[in-house]
Amino acid sequence: MGGAWNNRLFAASVGAFYDWAMQQERVAAGYLRLIVGASAADLFNAMDVVGEMPDRSAILDVPCGGGVTLRRLRPGQHVRYVAADISPTMLQRARRHVRSQCNATVEFVQCNIEHMPFDDDEFDLVVCFSGLHCLPNPAAAVTEMARCLRPGGRLVADVAIGGRLRRTDVFMAFGRRAGIFGPSASLADVRRWLADAGLTINTEHQSGALTYISADRPAV
Repeated sequence: MGGAWNNRLFAASVGAFYDWAMQQERVAAGYLRLIVGASAADLFNAMDVVGEMPDRSAILDVPCGGGVTLRRLRPGQHVRYVAADISPTMLQRARRHVRSQCNATVEFVQCNIEHMPFDDDEFDLVVCFSGLHCLPNPAAAVTEMARCLRPGGRLVADVAIGGRLRRTDVFMAFGRRAGIFGPSASLADVRRWLADAGLTINTEHQSGALTYISADRPAV
């Protein structure tokens, strides 16, 4: 992820607004319904996967943005949580959301999602929310995330699918010219990215123009 998202002014304005909106339930509900015709509850339910992970799990959240998913950790949960993003501004915002009752080991890493400084087989769970449709090469990002997953690990992500909702297509076409979004993708494209990365889809859920996907790296 680069372009506008790597620009400090953009992150401090548009990025900060999105981060704020996603942390206000009523605003998030209205924003998602207007832009992508989706339910905010579906997004937050998908993010809850981080709070379901058992102690001693390793979780990678990329791009972490301002820490919306980070806030779904349970109090007292003993996990390793790595919040990664290309934007130092968003990482700074995410740091503010490490709650005092959080027992997780939380790390913040600035990196490009297509070339991450993590070992092979390092994480039990990778989450990628509001990220894949912003990337110029989402297939490469999926391959990189799959590399970081341990055998038996899981990727949970959402992606905006082209051709489902006209207002979303128009919004993203405008954003594409501004460097905010990547190329339009079909569900077939997303399935191909995952298959090529060696991941097996176990669930798909559509909410407006968004599709939520959970995919596993097969155990050896």
